[in-house]
Amino acid sequence: MSAVLATERKTMDDLPVSPLEYAHQKYFVQKVKVGEDFVGVPRLDAFVALCADKRVLHVGCVDWPITDLKRSLHLQLDEHCQLDGFDIHGEAFPLMQPHLKGRLFSDWADVTERYDTVLVPEVMEHVPDVQGFLQQLDALGAGQYIITVPDAYSCFRRHFDYNSGAQTFVEVVHPDHNCWYTPFTLANVIRKYTPWQLDGMFFFNGMSLLAVASRPQPA
Repeated sequence: MSAVLATERKTMDDLPVSPLEYAHQKYFVQKVKVGEDFVGVPRLDAFVALCADKRVLHVGCVDWPITDLKRSLHLQLDEHCQLDGFDIHGEAFPLMQPHLKGRLFSDWADVTERYDTVLVPEVMEHVPDVQGFLQQLDALGAGQYIITVPDAYSCFRRHFDYNSGAQTFVEVVHPDHNCWYTPFTLANVIRKYTPWQLDGMFFFNGMSLLAVASRPQPA
């Protein structure tokens, strides 16, 4: 999977011209390279490939309030890497801990180990303070960060509908979500609120974006 991240990167000026570029002022037209390397790859297989044999902290690990041990991503990943978990919903820990080798945390102050990778799948759309959340992740000092979020572009046709007659907008979305992301807004918050290098962004799981970022090495 390292070959995925080593894919040749083009500058934004090298990307094909979109009709949108002629319809809007240049200041408002943003280009982000988004790969298709993970299209059709099952969610678990992708995460296993990215996390295998690493020391990993999985943020948002309990899927509260719909915790299901049979479908738990955390339990499935536990077989493939040295895995710890973080979640603010510690009430689910007694259900999960007997099935795990690693530790579970609900207080950032207790997370004192260093991790190769911090995995943050479908969490950031829930948090009320994105800047503070990303800065807390950065404080963990990991070498790599993997973040996935629901993608408004990928979900447009299947998750949004407007009934003009009833003047009602119908949206299929988790009731706790605060926002939808796009390639630009995800890249933008990472660049604004962290010192990370964005190594790649990919369409993922049929409805999400996957961003891989790393901590720049000292010169």
